Amino acid sequence: MNWALSIERETIADVTLVEEVDRALEPGEARLAVRRFALTANNITYAAFGTVMRYWDFFPGADQRGRLPVWGFAEVIESRAEGLQDGERIYGYFPAGSELIVRPERIDAASFVDAAPHRAELPSAYNRYQRCKADPAWSEAVEPAQMVLQPLFITSFLIAPYLREQTAFGAQTIALTSASSKTAIALAWLLKAQPIAGVKVEALTSARNAGFVSGLGIYDSVRTYDDIEDMPTDGVYAVVDFAGDGGLNTRLHTHLGAALKANVRVGGAHWENSAPVGDLPGVKPEFFFAPDHVRTKIKEWGQDEFNRRYKADWDGFAKAAAEYFDYTEAAGGEGALEVYQALIRGAVPASSAETVRV
Repeated sequence: MNWALSIERETIADVTLVEEVDRALEPGEARLAVRRFALTANNITYAAFGTVMRYWDFFPGADQRGRLPVWGFAEVIESRAEGLQDGERIYGYFPAGSELIVRPERIDAASFVDAAPHRAELPSAYNRYQRCKADPAWSEAVEPAQMVLQPLFITSFLIAPYLREQTAFGAQTIALTSASSKTAIALAWLLKAQPIAGVKVEALTSARNAGFVSGLGIYDSVRTYDDIEDMPTDGVYAVVDFAGDGGLNTRLHTHLGAALKANVRVGGAHWENSAPVGDLPGVKPEFFFAPDHVRTKIKEWGQDEFNRRYKADWDGFAKAAAEYFDYTEAAGGEGALEVYQALIRGAVPASSAETVRV
């Protein structure tokens, strides 16, 4: 069965397992069989912002519902594209399902780009696919860490220098909401490895996840959402918002007032409350869109230096993260559906790294 998760675009808890319609390849196309992919809170952010950030546009479904973007590995099982052979393993951006048809162009030894017309105006970072045989760091054993952590690590890797360049907006404390999320953990790790002088990093998290977050040893302090109104207003704060929770943001802005110098919105882990608040007190939140910052940093540093810095930070975090997370694997469409629904309910432990083998 050629299956996919089908999601109501504006009510993302409405998800079903559907059978996709098979079609013959056209000249220049290749059929990729998805073999395994990650499902994390990062993917729930894709769904929560699917319309406004155009995540739903990558993999249109015949039923007009959303196809959830995920990161994972696939195998070329049929190719009418010159330069791409059957049996080759590929890493990249796929629908949460069993198959993707691509139109490979700009093929070289390391990668190719899906030049399907509907993807032409979408961020190019999501359209490039890596050929695993050309990646000396690839092995099947490291695939779980790569597909679970690497897609979100790039966001944290870009936020860290942004905060440094802004000198943390003059803040004494950077508070990370949804501090148990993997993207927040990656940012906290980077800021601990290369601190901003005079700036502490505080975790804001649920009471349920406070123990896990404290045990990581990467935050200077941990505060639960219940205690937000106890944050000292004689300090100076910046917030990096991975939760995207309107009510939480209202509380932070109202309580901190002029003490809050910036609110950088990154994610929507609290998807059910992710609608933006129209008139927050104080500073206006800004949205951090990683693909824009990738282009800026490559232009500023050059591609080789960007790659060097990224690899050094990624290697360090991947090694550390082996102590933070427990990798689990679900099977097939039913398994993917169960993991997605658990993520929506908030029922996946923060220490779990969920993957699906197709």
